[in-house]
Amino acid sequence: MFVASFTWFDLWLILHIFAVMIAFGPTFLFGAIVALGRKKPQHMAFAAEVTDFLERRVTIPVAAVVPFLGLAMIFTGHFNLWKSEWLIISIILYTITFAFGVLVQNKNSARMVELLNSMPPGPPPAGAEPPAEVATLGRKLQMGGAFLGLMILAILVLMVWRPGSCQGIC
Repeated sequence: MFVASFTWFDLWLILHIFAVMIAFGPTFLFGAIVALGRKKPQHMAFAAEVTDFLERRVTIPVAAVVPFLGLAMIFTGHFNLWKSEWLIISIILYTITFAFGVLVQNKNSARMVELLNSMPPGPPPAGAEPPAEVATLGRKLQMGGAFLGLMILAILVLMVWRPGSCQGIC
């Protein structure tokens, strides 16, 4: 009879993967949400609020848990952290990514919601341009989002590929 063994490492791994999917999966749709808002400017404030809400209520809180689940995996999987360059690089990239997301992108997102909600409701009058700060902030958010997406993808590649690791075959 076959009996599968389930370890603490397995539990932490499953929770870690789920947390990463929940925290960062929706962020890859932020650009699409904003693009829809741009097509119908009267809905742009709502699009900004949706992305800001997801960022504050889902991405940041769950992303804060991800490193603790990773530490649990390191401990229960008996990884030698100092001999796992891919892991050290991933931790450094994650720290930079999280800090940028919380300290820069989050602040810019909140400011965008504030600006868009201060504008008169309804579609803008013909030929009316949004305040210059909205356009500037929009570019910052777009570039910040691209940076965060690339960082998350780089970390994902390192976590899956684990360059230099024996991956249990040595």
